[in-house]
Amino acid sequence: MHTKPDEGPAPHTRPAAVRPGVVRRTRPPRIDWSRLDPEVARLRASGLSNRETARRLKLNVKTMETRLRHLRLHRAAGHATLRADEVRRTCLNCDAPFIADGRFLRLCPACRTMFG
Repeated sequence: MHTKPDEGPAPHTRPAAVRPGVVRRTRPPRIDWSRLDPEVARLRASGLSNRETARRLKLNVKTMETRLRHLRLHRAAGHATLRADEVRRTCLNCDAPFIADGRFLRLCPACRTMFG
């Protein structure tokens, strides 16, 4: 749909900026993670699964898994950056995390010596 120069923007376009005096509404967080994170850490350290931890805290299992993924990503981002030829991997044999010095390496150093 084309508009003539004196008609203004097309009806389906959004304004370029927020109008002055309009407050943008955001919904408040439903879960106070600053209060729950220490409890999650304590329950996980005691050996409970994601499902059991979520049940005890009265949360959805997917909510718990998403939060743990968020924490893992932020914890990993805080570590030193890898060189160009290094890749974070999980061992195919023992599921241990390790840093591979080549992109085809799939076993951790301990498993490589074992299968030698």
